[in-house]
Amino acid sequence: MAETIYPEVDEATPVYLDLEDDLLAEVAARAGWDGDPRKGLCTAVRDVLIHGREFILAGLDKRLRDWRRGERTEPPPILAFLALTVQAAEDMGQDDSFSTTAYYPRLASLLGVPAADVRTVYTRYAEDFWRLLNQWLDDLDGARGLPTAYALQHRYVGLPISQALVREADRRHFPEFFGQYGLASGMSIAPEALVPYLQAWFESDNCPISKNLRRLWSRPSAQERIASVASVELAEWDGVLIEGVAGQPAPPRLGLMTQMRKGFIDTGLEISVTLRRPAAESTESMEIESTSGAWIPLTFRPAVASLWRTGASDGLDIRSVLEGVLRVRAADAPDRILKHPPRTIVPLVWDDMVNGYVEQERLQLNVQCMLLVKREANGTRIAEEVAETIRSCARPGFTVHNMMKGLPDGWVAIDSIQLFGAPARTRHNELVPLARDQLTIAGGMRIPSRVRKWSSVAPPELRATVQSEDIVRIRLVDSHIDTILREWKGEGGALVVPLCDEELSDGDYRVSLLLGESSSPAQELSLRLRSADTPDPGWQTVPRLTYGMTRPLGAITAGEENDEDAIFVDGASAVGERTIEIPAVARKRVRWQPVAKTAPGVPPIQVGAPDPKSCIVTGAHYLKLPTYFGGKQPRFIEGTCRDCGLVKRLPGWAKPNRKSRAAAQQTGAALAQVSVDELPPVGEEDQRLWDSALDALMHLGGGTGASITSIAAQIDGTALFTSAFPQILESLGHVAVERNARGECQRWEISPSCLAVLPNGAVELVGYWPPEQVAAMAAHAASLGGTLRTERRTDGPSRKTITGLRGAVLAALPTDNVTLVPEAGARILRALPPLSELAQALPREPRPGFTQAERFDTTRISWAQTSDLASPGAYRLRRGFETLYAYASPADAADRQAAPAAVHLAKHLAANSAGTVLAAYEPFRRAVFVPRGCDLPGLYARALVLCSGEQPRSAKLTVAGTNINCLLYPEIDRETADLLLTLLTT
Repeated sequence: MAETIYPEVDEATPVYLDLEDDLLAEVAARAGWDGDPRKGLCTAVRDVLIHGREFILAGLDKRLRDWRRGERTEPPPILAFLALTVQAAEDMGQDDSFSTTAYYPRLASLLGVPAADVRTVYTRYAEDFWRLLNQWLDDLDGARGLPTAYALQHRYVGLPISQALVREADRRHFPEFFGQYGLASGMSIAPEALVPYLQAWFESDNCPISKNLRRLWSRPSAQERIASVASVELAEWDGVLIEGVAGQPAPPRLGLMTQMRKGFIDTGLEISVTLRRPAAESTESMEIESTSGAWIPLTFRPAVASLWRTGASDGLDIRSVLEGVLRVRAADAPDRILKHPPRTIVPLVWDDMVNGYVEQERLQLNVQCMLLVKREANGTRIAEEVAETIRSCARPGFTVHNMMKGLPDGWVAIDSIQLFGAPARTRHNELVPLARDQLTIAGGMRIPSRVRKWSSVAPPELRATVQSEDIVRIRLVDSHIDTILREWKGEGGALVVPLCDEELSDGDYRVSLLLGESSSPAQELSLRLRSADTPDPGWQTVPRLTYGMTRPLGAITAGEENDEDAIFVDGASAVGERTIEIPAVARKRVRWQPVAKTAPGVPPIQVGAPDPKSCIVTGAHYLKLPTYFGGKQPRFIEGTCRDCGLVKRLPGWAKPNRKSRAAAQQTGAALAQVSVDELPPVGEEDQRLWDSALDALMHLGGGTGASITSIAAQIDGTALFTSAFPQILESLGHVAVERNARGECQRWEISPSCLAVLPNGAVELVGYWPPEQVAAMAAHAASLGGTLRTERRTDGPSRKTITGLRGAVLAALPTDNVTLVPEAGARILRALPPLSELAQALPREPRPGFTQAERFDTTRISWAQTSDLASPGAYRLRRGFETLYAYASPADAADRQAAPAAVHLAKHLAANSAGTVLAAYEPFRRAVFVPRGCDLPGLYARALVLCSGEQPRSAKLTVAGTNINCLLYPEIDRETADLLLTLLTT
């Protein structure tokens, strides 16, 4: 049963214990049964559970308890019985022998025993059996799929019904429903809120759902159960639209995506164009139409699932993107033009999968959102009106930006919006959410994995909003022991619970939304908390990465561990060293002559201007509604704005008059306005996220470049920061990073546990140090008279050092699975090759094509435009929306080739080739300086950082009377500086 229904998978998706005919036949074949599969299942279950004429589950329960005491990697011994209970649920309504809602008589018929006996025994064990099935799948972290057995109603019967109600063929069509009604991937929405939209979908002419599911939907008792299945599918949906109407490929769609940059160098906004299309289709030959009518190459890069995006927005005039008609086509299909219409209000919702705000039809409840709003249209101050509306129904703490780098003139950005209710009155449909009652788990540090889990170091918030009741409750249950741990209560229809205050341990939890005084949950979500103390199941399979120096490229990229490497670096530890003559070059001063940097000379691309009568200019939507020909009114009437494409869904029933409204209010039927005044404001959590980011990496052990980027983007989602994040942790010695030729992270692994002894006698904790191991080391240090200190950092994870121990006492620290490394920075530096060897080892390619080229001036520390690549040096090349960096030696220039390289490495290689160096030593300040933007590459940076345990900081260096913005590496002695500059200049 497990091999058929729950096979091991690469990507976790919801899995149902639903034995359709083909699957049941496959189970029978695996079991060696050549008769009728349905009869075979009944026979197998009866032989175990029926004793005489008595139905007994005690024996199966004992086997299950024995299974629970083991490792639980094997399937639980209850799958066949649970499959039979699902078969009984599937039979409901299939024959006339019993009532369509009768469940126990059908189960009794399959077992061949009286129905009364079945009900008594089944209700005693059912919830434990289904809970342990869910727990087994949870413990495997999605390796065999994600659990789906939940019952919001009819607690015992609802469990098997949740598996059998919607067949796989119908579930495959749910993404069409999500896309059609503006539901975002990963959205958590209460089943009750989905019912009216499912009703409208089922009533539509082009709905592809089967007749059987339509028949089930006609029963009111089944509607919320079907909506529960849709809710589970939506929560795990990755945004891929596999098929459209009648099985045709889903049409590509253009949209916008924004990312906020806060505090890393400066504050700004990045706006990209997105393309939603199947990942299998090529997006490399796309073109965009400019206002001149010319079609210009446009590069889309894969973001996640079927979403592709352009690079940073510096190549497009963003105001024209927002206010004009964006037209994009494939170069090989010029007649197929995609359009993105202008909008006066652009709602964007945070998407965990792409770690950015993605354009949606409207805002959503309880999650982080952003609005781009045109300041004025036709004399109306739209931005002020929208901000005032948001203030009445959003959690305090959102920010209105009137001016910001990357924000075009005439537009306002409203950031950190968490909507907790629908506006009482508004003419802007973009501000009205789809749902009204909703529970959401959001915020904190989400760990990238096959299943949704959060770091217990920075756990998420529980957010609930209810417009049908004044009182809202959230209940937290330990999924393993099924015990209620906490319950919170809020008034005014809104509640926020920051779990960082609850000190929850690692584990699996169930979060329930309860309305008023009801004991039946309206919505349930799973919450998984993990830390480095509970490693990911795939931790042991992560390849070991070290920096082997057999090839000089080991100085800038890690690779799989190789026993042939006589010299290598692993974390803070270096094994072996090179022999190199070190002149006293640190006493020489470099004469830099920096100049003010200028922006690239290529003007931004303008796209089409809007019609002066369109809503982007007038501020009023022109809705085109379908013609009414009589007959039954649809539940929703869809109107589409002629100019901006906004879809507004209007109720298809008459508005109640004042008398009926008053009656509804007296009976409590009217929806209340949610009160947001008492909610805690949206807060900043940068430092907590930094620490949880490193803890999440320790939990995972290693992974792809996408996983470390996903973690970085939760601190700052911009491309600048996500590319710098691995470099920061690599320089601190916490991770090993394997890079491609362009310096992009391909794989990473957490470094082993090291104690790096610094020149000042302190001992730095570097690499893999989970909380329990840190606490144990602190206790040992204290017993020897030392102190373990934790120092908070705003630009990186907290620093942990042991002070007060020296000499023989220091050697007494326990070093099981820990490496004690004296002079860590100097040892790494002595293992590195000269930069010239590294330059020779880089792989070469033919000169790339470009639309704009700039060459790095190593004297003026700036980029200068050039028309060719005929001279040696470092180059920044643009082609379309793509930026490339390359280095060309004198031989490369003659051979018309170049070496792709990361930007910092290319600059230092160019200086080395020119006989100069982008570093200087100040003996009085005991510091090495490099110009800002010329960070030391790879392990050269790690060696200097481990001399002090400090990241480089901003500083000024005076050269020839001019102050130069630099990065300062502190606590560097002359001997170490001599060695570094020798490596950079030899």
